[in-house]
Amino acid sequence: MGLINRLSAMSRRVGLWLLAAGITLAVLFVAVLIYQLSVYQPEPPTVANCQAIQTEVTSDNGAQVYVYQCQRGDNGEWEGYEVWLQKLLDKEWQRLATSPLANGCIGIELDERELVIQYSQSRSDISVASSSFVYDLADGGAATRSVATRQLDRCTLEAAGNND
Repeated sequence: MGLINRLSAMSRRVGLWLLAAGITLAVLFVAVLIYQLSVYQPEPPTVANCQAIQTEVTSDNGAQVYVYQCQRGDNGEWEGYEVWLQKLLDKEWQRLATSPLANGCIGIELDERELVIQYSQSRSDISVASSSFVYDLADGGAATRSVATRQLDRCTLEAAGNND
């Protein structure tokens, strides 16, 4: 009789642990879903208070990568740099990186396999949202580029007027 009671109590505890784990996972899933739908992706830079400071086009003319200097928030309380990808076939925008405005700047280099985001701030000041991106091509295929970062001593983006 004691063995049956112990097995029953143990199975009840295991069941409660599994129920608690299931509820926790469900709450986390709903929270992430709400976050992604409401806050995760800001409005594209074309409808925000942003100014393009550099543009690169992929060699296959399937996408453009931009560096923007933006002010966001109700009173423009956040100001910084944003790197955006525009997929030209479907006109979709994807944010690739952000960095607060600091004593430095961001520039981009684009080649056949990789987008290199160059920055002159501390590595902790740049937030990369995606390690790669995929875009459709006009001939029906798709292309992929990886995203890498490289810290520079001095900013090389002359056109932005924000050199060190």
